Amino acid sequence: MRLLLLIPLAGLAMAMTPPAAAQTRATIVVAADGTGDHPTVQAAVDAVPSGNAQPVTILVRKGTYKQQVVIPADKPHISLVGDTRDPREVVLTFDASASTPKPDGSGTYGTSGSASYVISAPDFTARNLTFENSYDEAAKGNSQAVAVRTTGDRQVYENVRFIGNQDTLYANTPSATTTARQYFRDCHVEGDVDFIFGRATAVFDNCVIKALNRGSADNNGYVTAASTELSNPYGFLIYRSHLTSNAPARTYHLGRPWPAGGSATARGQVLVRESWLGQQFKDAPWTDMSGLNWRDARLSEYRNHGPGATINDDRPQLTSEQAAAFTPERYLAGTDGWNPVRHHHPHPGYGPGREVLPRNDGWAAATTGTTGGSAARQENVHVVSTRAQLRAALGDPADNTPKIIYVKGAIDADTDDSGAPLTCADYAVNGYSLPAYLAAYDPAVWGRTSVPSGPLEDARRASYNKMAQHVTVTIGSNVTLVGAGRDAALKRFGLRIGNADNVIVRNLTITDTSDCFPQWDPTDGADGNWNASFDNVEVSGSTHVWLDHNTLNDGDNPDSGQPLYFGRPYQVHDGLLDVVRGANYVTLSWNHLSGHDKVTLIGNTDNPTRYGEADKLKVTLHHNHFEGLGQRTPRVRFGQVHVYNNYYTGGATHGYSIGVGVGSKVYAESNAFDSIAAEKVLSVFGGTAITAKDNLVGNAPADLVAAYNAANGTALGTDAGWTPTLFTRIHPAEALKALVPAGAGAGHRLF
Repeated sequence: MRLLLLIPLAGLAMAMTPPAAAQTRATIVVAADGTGDHPTVQAAVDAVPSGNAQPVTILVRKGTYKQQVVIPADKPHISLVGDTRDPREVVLTFDASASTPKPDGSGTYGTSGSASYVISAPDFTARNLTFENSYDEAAKGNSQAVAVRTTGDRQVYENVRFIGNQDTLYANTPSATTTARQYFRDCHVEGDVDFIFGRATAVFDNCVIKALNRGSADNNGYVTAASTELSNPYGFLIYRSHLTSNAPARTYHLGRPWPAGGSATARGQVLVRESWLGQQFKDAPWTDMSGLNWRDARLSEYRNHGPGATINDDRPQLTSEQAAAFTPERYLAGTDGWNPVRHHHPHPGYGPGREVLPRNDGWAAATTGTTGGSAARQENVHVVSTRAQLRAALGDPADNTPKIIYVKGAIDADTDDSGAPLTCADYAVNGYSLPAYLAAYDPAVWGRTSVPSGPLEDARRASYNKMAQHVTVTIGSNVTLVGAGRDAALKRFGLRIGNADNVIVRNLTITDTSDCFPQWDPTDGADGNWNASFDNVEVSGSTHVWLDHNTLNDGDNPDSGQPLYFGRPYQVHDGLLDVVRGANYVTLSWNHLSGHDKVTLIGNTDNPTRYGEADKLKVTLHHNHFEGLGQRTPRVRFGQVHVYNNYYTGGATHGYSIGVGVGSKVYAESNAFDSIAAEKVLSVFGGTAITAKDNLVGNAPADLVAAYNAANGTALGTDAGWTPTLFTRIHPAEALKALVPAGAGAGHRLF
């Protein structure tokens, strides 16, 4: 009798398992230093069997990998992933252009052949990587040089950078009769000529699309060149993205339709919707290509914003009903219902820098609202603790790539790049000294009928310019500058938000912006005056700006501590927070301003045409603490300015609080004033009316207009001609004495 041999179940399973060499590994590691499974990406791709049916991750460790790579159509379900969240740390590159000769002498690469990566596999994912074509266009001449050519269906690219110049990203299909859907989320694409082009159905969701400056004063390039076939309703959708550039204004096209291969049925379809468009775009941003008139293609926009988002007859706009058919989901659904769209995608490192202005929170919430740098990719989030780091993080103000900059600790502008302290003497040039200046322009010597001129005045001006260049920092568009803690401070800096859009500054103490070189002007007033030229913060010609929970003062260097020269105070400070030169849509909330004379000027000229301010300067001030100030809280020209729920305390230097200037339309409600007489709240500088209601002076309701008129024998009107609609909850004025001091200023509520 033969015995039956019983095999344990575990042994049976092992006996039935194919040899390891025949299996697909779940994770394949690529490391250039030899510590992974393969040293190159192509070797890892080659290790995936044809017809692969299981998810495979090719994990690429930090480094730069220079090689042309093909991921063929018969190897689906591959995820190509960098091993850090920073895509700059894993760079996949090659440097061929269309005109580059092939090594085998068989001709040039051509456009398609120049691609660093050709990705034809369906169900492919890339994450946390940089794809680059490093062809040196400046040294070798302009030529097509593709970073990635895609032809696969159902591809996803997340937190991926595409770097090149001409023809960076070739989003394509296998043929004119097939479709391929590709979803780009939180991506960065940069280039100059036709740098997003092809026949694919591609959605760019929350991406930064950067148009490079080629140095032209007229035409720096084209963002898109779609060759969508007429049979396909969906080509490229750029959705809730930032189209940025440091190129001059009106030198870029949004795109042109490309009849690929001479196709008679290619009619490019591109929709740019709900996106921020920089200054680079022409007023007529679509143009013809290869004999195809752009108006015969399908090129349109919907609800874009930013300085490049003009609407005119050369910019077709979808209606709301039409836009409903052109969502990311509609583009990508196809016949199989594919939906990779992620609506609630948390940003890495979420914090105060990602916060945006709440809906209806004052004028900065108008139209598109204010989001600052909230869309910044992780590589554009900076923590700075020195002047040099701050300036480097801010970069070129013309480069409007979204940025978040956290200020850690106190940074002093009066330091050099090594951190060594500087004094006024370090800025002085051309023989300037204060004693020499005083001697030259003493009224007993110079007189009182003309402003100073001559060598010492020229030296003063040159010294001021040197100082200004060192201490002034300019904030460009799409930036959030925020203090990273309760002690974050910018000392002796002049912050300038100039000709920018979409800026947030929060939780900073901005203190002692002092001028080493004030000018003496004997003609300023009856006795002459010293005039400084730095503001702590100046919002100039900018739109959608939110300044919140900041502390602004003169620190330990008040003007009251300065000496008298020629019988007049030697004033080294100018404004604390000015909104000028046609700035618009600004909200100033929960700030603490103290110990200063001239505080906030809104509009800086009585001439309505100089900056076109008659329909600008729309500013909201709410829940600010104005403590011990002299004047201009605020002084207004032209603008529709809503002043509500602010708490004012007076002092020995108080002159007036709210200035009613030429053309102004101030609506002041539910503010509280202590140690300020009712008739001293207002002052009139050519204005005719102000709406003032529900305000409290001391502990009693006060009619501010009636008090002013009675004291001055005037007839200031009581109707500013408009009613605010953009505001948060309005508290009763009685509550402000406790509420505002406890919450206003840096270090409150954010941390």
